[in-house]
Amino acid sequence: MALSPTSKKILYTVLLLLVTIAIGYLLYIVFIYTPSSNNQNTNGNRNITLPNINELLNTNGLVNTGGNTNANSNANGNQNTNQGGTPQANGGATQTTVLTPNTVTANPTASTDGSVRYYDPNDGKFYRVDKNGNITALSDVHFNGVSNVVWGNSSNQVIMEFPDGSNVYYNIDTKRQVTLPKEFEEMDFSPSDNQIAFLYMHQDTERRVLAVSSPDGSGARTLESLGQNADHVMVDWSPTGKVAASYFEFIDANRQTLGFVGLNNENFKGTVVEGRGLRSQYTPNGKQLLYSTYSAETDYKPGLWVVDADGDNIGKNRKEIQLNTFADKCTISNNSTTAYCGVPIDQKNGYGLDDRLLEGVPDELYAVDLNTGARTRIAVPVDSNGDPVYSMQNLVVTSDESTLYFRDVTTGKIVKISLK
Repeated sequence: MALSPTSKKILYTVLLLLVTIAIGYLLYIVFIYTPSSNNQNTNGNRNITLPNINELLNTNGLVNTGGNTNANSNANGNQNTNQGGTPQANGGATQTTVLTPNTVTANPTASTDGSVRYYDPNDGKFYRVDKNGNITALSDVHFNGVSNVVWGNSSNQVIMEFPDGSNVYYNIDTKRQVTLPKEFEEMDFSPSDNQIAFLYMHQDTERRVLAVSSPDGSGARTLESLGQNADHVMVDWSPTGKVAASYFEFIDANRQTLGFVGLNNENFKGTVVEGRGLRSQYTPNGKQLLYSTYSAETDYKPGLWVVDADGDNIGKNRKEIQLNTFADKCTISNNSTTAYCGVPIDQKNGYGLDDRLLEGVPDELYAVDLNTGARTRIAVPVDSNGDPVYSMQNLVVTSDESTLYFRDVTTGKIVKISLK
């Protein structure tokens, strides 16, 4: 039966009314209605369970596990944000003091009184800075344009190297100055500072030799002929005074023999070293050698080793230290038991081949037990904002191991950190 026009009009009106009611109900549910709950906040916001931040840090591997760690977190995994760290080394972010805030320094070295000596390239003078930041000029004489300074171990004697190859010996205390031959290279003072060892690099390769002399160049005598092998010799006087240099010869692509050159044609034993790119330093008692090499097995990152290096014990007790850094980014305690090493936070593959890859990469500080090879992260040096910004070189630790100084590669400033 067909609907009349009047019935159709009534039906359409009812349908429109129902649709309007449905739309209004939906708008109420979405925008106005809030279900009752015993846990409801008075402002109507829902309670949200936050994730456990420590668990996330553990999952992402940011918590210190004893290896080379991310220095943006301390030992318990909490990030340091603008706190400046703790006053003394405790394994995490540690406060530092910049001792030369207005000075770019060069070639800093330890002094016998616990201070640090350095050359200031801005005014060409030599200075000393103590642990309180007091700076004292060692001399009023200016030497401008020095490219490298070789310091005496306990005396204020220096040998300055200049970009044109010139060399000048200078005794800061007596003001005695002597120009050394340009052929003198890789100079190093003996333990008592009464001699230097050096490579005599004559333009005729057959006349190139390893030699020793007085610091002013007098009384020179040859230890070994070099020929074309000068790049295999490292001038590095042992603290015992028995050895003036070491040399290496490759066995194969991944191994080399490390030998030692004495003052009187001694036939010292050698030792086999794994890897290439050898850098080394003796312990203060001269009984051990801390060295670093790199290889394909280390992704061409330098790895630390320690080995006996005195007399009949040469080559014994060799230990690999599970730490990737260069040996010359370390300093060793006076009692020869502990090495303190700057370790790059960002372990870039291949930086053993070219340390320029580390430009701008900050370090964290590790202590290494040289008897056992055990290593411990003791600090992440940070600035006043709590940020790890320091790339360390020329590290110096005081005799009581309470304080460590280092030169920041980026700024050239000397920085102090308290160890205990």
